[in-house]
Amino acid sequence: MARKKLTMSPLSTILIVTSNQANALYFSQMRKDCRFSNLNVQAEMSFKSLEDFITKAARRRSQGGYTVVWAVFDFADLKVKTDDVKAAMPLAQQKKVNLAWNNPSQCLWYLLHYQAPRGVVTDAKVFENAMGNLVPGFKNTTDYLLTDGLMLHLSLFPNKSKAANNASLYNMMAERETGLSATNMIPLINDITRVCGQADITHNQRQLK
Repeated sequence: MARKKLTMSPLSTILIVTSNQANALYFSQMRKDCRFSNLNVQAEMSFKSLEDFITKAARRRSQGGYTVVWAVFDFADLKVKTDDVKAAMPLAQQKKVNLAWNNPSQCLWYLLHYQAPRGVVTDAKVFENAMGNLVPGFKNTTDYLLTDGLMLHLSLFPNKSKAANNASLYNMMAERETGLSATNMIPLINDITRVCGQADITHNQRQLK
């Protein structure tokens, strides 16, 4: 009697394409810390516009055969405004590219793990300085994330729920003032959990002591 052939569904994969190297390093920390083997991170810095960035993220998804792709960008990097992002959304939907942004920079997302700003801020330096006051030596640079900031994600991870709550509060203010949320990181984090499962950071606990 012939044995039945066991079949398994292919593992879903998620690709994060970032608009700068520093953001890519942060998500690479996440991949390592949480043991997300089916999370892939790539930086794409040779783009002419937000639309070009979206198109290149879609191309990377197709070339790598990834199930889901997220294009992560900072307003400051792309020099875009709210209306630019809104105008690019139909293209992203057409290309099946999910958008995650921070206005003005990813330092906002880091800061939300500690507190919600009291007013809407669009100056990236303000958030970098605020993070420097909370995390001695913090710099929003690749050099920092490769040296003193090697465990930035791990140090922020316990405050993930707080970041979500603070993001919700801050986004309400931003939407009233600008017509668009200041950060769209929570849908990305939720999608990572959906595709990759729950994080396993038990092997990293001793590093934080």
